[in-house]
Amino acid sequence: MITGGRHDPPVIPTSVLVILVLALAAAVLILTWVSIRDSREDSFELLVEQGVAFSEALAEACENAIVAGTYFDRLAEERYSDLAAILAEEPLDDITEERLIRFVRVHELLGAYVYGMDSTLVAASASRAGRLTPPEWVEDEIFQLMADPETPFVLLIDQDQAAGDAIHYFIALSNRLDRVTVLATYAHYHTLAMERTGIGYLVQNMAREQGVEYIIYQSPDGIIFSSKKTGALLAIESDPFLTEALSKDTVSHRVYDFQGKNVLELVRPFATEQFPIGLFRVGLSLDKYYSISRGFDQRMVLLAIGVFAFLLVVLMYLRSRHRRRELSRAYSEIKSLTDRLFEDMRTGVAAVDTGGRITVANEAFAAILERRDLIGKRWDEVVAEERLSFDSFMRSDREADESEVTLNIGDTAKTLLVVRSRLDAGAGAAMAVVAYDITKYREVERQSQRRERLSELGNLAAGVAHEIRNPLNTISIAAQRLAAEFTPTDNAEGYREFTSAIRSETARLNEIITRFLALAREERRRQERVDVGAVIDATRKLIAPEAEKLSIAVTTEVADGLIVTADPDRLKQVMLNLFNNAKEALAGQPGEVRITADRADQLVRIRVADSGPGIPADQRDRVFTPYFTTKEAGTGLGLPAVHSIVTELGGEVMIEDSELGGAAIVVTLPLAQEQS
Repeated sequence: MITGGRHDPPVIPTSVLVILVLALAAAVLILTWVSIRDSREDSFELLVEQGVAFSEALAEACENAIVAGTYFDRLAEERYSDLAAILAEEPLDDITEERLIRFVRVHELLGAYVYGMDSTLVAASASRAGRLTPPEWVEDEIFQLMADPETPFVLLIDQDQAAGDAIHYFIALSNRLDRVTVLATYAHYHTLAMERTGIGYLVQNMAREQGVEYIIYQSPDGIIFSSKKTGALLAIESDPFLTEALSKDTVSHRVYDFQGKNVLELVRPFATEQFPIGLFRVGLSLDKYYSISRGFDQRMVLLAIGVFAFLLVVLMYLRSRHRRRELSRAYSEIKSLTDRLFEDMRTGVAAVDTGGRITVANEAFAAILERRDLIGKRWDEVVAEERLSFDSFMRSDREADESEVTLNIGDTAKTLLVVRSRLDAGAGAAMAVVAYDITKYREVERQSQRRERLSELGNLAAGVAHEIRNPLNTISIAAQRLAAEFTPTDNAEGYREFTSAIRSETARLNEIITRFLALAREERRRQERVDVGAVIDATRKLIAPEAEKLSIAVTTEVADGLIVTADPDRLKQVMLNLFNNAKEALAGQPGEVRITADRADQLVRIRVADSGPGIPADQRDRVFTPYFTTKEAGTGLGLPAVHSIVTELGGEVMIEDSELGGAAIVVTLPLAQEQS
């Protein structure tokens, strides 16, 4: 009889267990070794990718720096060319030392020199430079320009002045080829801007980033610049790796022994008009990579010792994976360096894809356009300017272009310098855009031109005022004699009022002339609390006879309590000039002039509108320039005088469209503080 019972499981031999354990350990070791090998290779590839991104960012930043430097040079050349053209218009015989001294002082120069084409010095002024002639090396350039005038001008800079200030020497050959003009002026701001935007400054800053050993720019002729002392380096033709890299259009890399230390070297070709074709060599430290590699080796030893401890093997493997994540995070941090460089640039940068949509834009670009929703928007919608049309640029044969445009952005008009470049199809974008906001630079130029014209106006006023005073005195004396010696029998009271008005207005004209002279001499102005309504009312009464004669309907609407701090006569002069401007706009035709004054926050707003033809938008900035006029009988002095007086009082002058169909001149002045 068979009875059932308990069956014990088969016993596994010890040798089999040993083999299984050894096989398991071998499998774990193999898996771990493969993982470590992959991690080492991955970390090196990550480091290479970071270096490639860093090199590309360096090259792009250097190209932008070169564009900025060219723009600063062009601004300086334009300013000096305009000044040299002023002297070139005067006859050579009229150029004297006194004339040059005035010219130097007016335009804030260090010196000015005029040479005849026979190499003789016609006249010189050195009121600030302390030299009667330019330095010898500058004169050499002058004589070379006379002998071979390949270009009409040369811009030089002297960095070795004893006072420590750089000086520009601008040498210009006149259009009539009868003289050479030399202008000397401080170049401190120019050199400071070039240093702050130059390649050398940029390279030194980028070379300070953690992990960067050196940045070198090397051409076939030798080292152009380097972030640190390099010692003896092989020439490009002596190094096969560099020779091959020079012929490529991509970034090459290698492990390179630099001053007894291994570094990861990234090599990228680079060339511009200012720099010869050469190589950017960027060396990145391998210390962290070697440190991580040594850590992997140590983990392998620990795994070999604890081969039979499976949990320990798993733990070490997990720790290895953790180290890999640390490597990825380190790579992300290093990669973010290029992103920060892109975002922290004060120059606006954007990329546009083949469909004409913006795919990349940094913070500066968004700030310039005052928009945050740029990504995905069509370029032609964001920048609605025909000259900057995406389709026209892509259809053209141009690889790059540069345009200066004025755009209405928000409530303000901004002047932008926009540089566009065509990109390769493999770059992921069709067009790269670099935008510079040069609104302040252009405003400074306009203000400088206005000050120059107003200075000329002051000098003219000083001369004319002396000529007008004599006939004014004669008119005043005649009016006094008429009042004292010739009293009519009919309407004697009206006669006396008439002669009294003549004497009053001649006295006022004499006071205005005196103040014109004070303007030329920069005398101190009389300031007091003035009721704007009273000034407007007095002006309306004064212009009433003339307005009635010309069939001009003058209406006023003035709020109460409009008090400003000003010279009452000069404020009255502003109102008269604004009425005369409106009257001249009507050109003898019947029309309407509306004068209003009200309060806007802490400002008094005076508005003079007419029913004339108006002022074109493209001429509104120019009407405040002395002698510029759109009227046949205009002098071009009324609105510049208004601008000068209002600016002196801390106010502003603007031009708007009038509800009457013409133009409206708007003057804003600060409201006077309440007296305690």
